[in-house]
Amino acid sequence: MIGLAPVSSLCTTGHVANILTGVFVRLLREHFATALNLEYNGVNEAVQELEGYLWVGDGQGNADAEKTRIQIDAVWKYNAQDIQRRPALYVKRNSFQTQRLAIRDGMTSNAKRDSEGKVQAVRGEYKTVAVLGSHTIFCVGGSGAEAELLGMEVFNHLVGFSQVLREDLKLHRFMVNEVGELAVLDEYVERFVVPVVCAYAALPAWRTDVVAPWLKTLEIDLLPK
Repeated sequence: MIGLAPVSSLCTTGHVANILTGVFVRLLREHFATALNLEYNGVNEAVQELEGYLWVGDGQGNADAEKTRIQIDAVWKYNAQDIQRRPALYVKRNSFQTQRLAIRDGMTSNAKRDSEGKVQAVRGEYKTVAVLGSHTIFCVGGSGAEAELLGMEVFNHLVGFSQVLREDLKLHRFMVNEVGELAVLDEYVERFVVPVVCAYAALPAWRTDVVAPWLKTLEIDLLPK
């Protein structure tokens, strides 16, 4: 597995949805770039069932249409013609949710209180919330067995590197939630799909600085005729 640089762009961009989708796509492409990476059911060697399922790039960030043997892309690049020619992995972002961690989303404890016991808001203090999200990787195959093999390959890889992913992606938590049940994707072309769901949590922090005086009063007078 190829990790991110020590000073990651995530430090400035934050965990933007399309960036995380791109990370998962890159991670899977790197894994399927050589048969030496592939394993199934914990066997640490290339197995015959998957050794031909290799992703080959064109040097421009896309798959080489002639050489690649598996399609790996974001779900918005889904193309029915592609999955008729080869198996595929499609990455889709699910919903993001926020979870409050402290009063007024503050990061400090022992906050000041007024005479009535209410917590006083401090201008410029840092705030934080937990952002909970997940991605689903759809493993598409021409048969149920093929989809199951791809699903377990992706599952084993993500579980094995979950701690590395948590650290490299600057996440508070990362885990593989489930491998969903086998389903028929399209009865016409007879394609099957196994979803693999990854869940994570991030703790973004921010502060709001005052750049102009706050509006204290609003006076309204009648204008003389």
